[in-house]
Amino acid sequence: MSKEVDQAGEVTVSRRRMTIALAGAAGLGLTGAALGAQTAPVPAGKPARIGAGDKLAIIELIGLYAWYYDCGDAAAFAGTFTEDGVLEIFGTPRGQGRAAIEAFIRTGFEMRGDAGWQHLTDHHHFRDYTGNSVKVYSYYLMPVSDANGGNVTLRAMGYYVSDCVKVDGEWLFARREVFRWTGALPWQA
Repeated sequence: MSKEVDQAGEVTVSRRRMTIALAGAAGLGLTGAALGAQTAPVPAGKPARIGAGDKLAIIELIGLYAWYYDCGDAAAFAGTFTEDGVLEIFGTPRGQGRAAIEAFIRTGFEMRGDAGWQHLTDHHHFRDYTGNSVKVYSYYLMPVSDANGGNVTLRAMGYYVSDCVKVDGEWLFARREVFRWTGALPWQA
């Protein structure tokens, strides 16, 4: 694999070569030529070249957001945001600052009642990385089940646009927007 050094001095690997390596590690048996034919082109604009350490920390932040919401921990959920962070859902700001976000998200817990929700996030696309900030686009699916964990249905699907910032060495959401899926590339809108 070819390695390159990013702005922060971290070693990175090209997207195509990483895809090939991951596919092989997963035992998919795909060849580099086969993956090359299936790999989508990099979108226009400024895709981010972000080091593995920052990328993994941001993916962990995205995962904790989902865990805290789905497990009903409003304070920890709000703690994934900066002190003045903003949560916006379907074009409407729902809270600015941790206290307001925590209060708003408690209404979500009341709305779901005894049902079990899971927010499944994936396909993270990083753009405009500066070392201390980055914009991340992520898919989400939200299956919901009854109180016994059965009768699972898909409640929602869409994507997040997350403005992440590093504060005292920790990645947090400065702004997180939730959108319904439209099929359009959001960074080209």
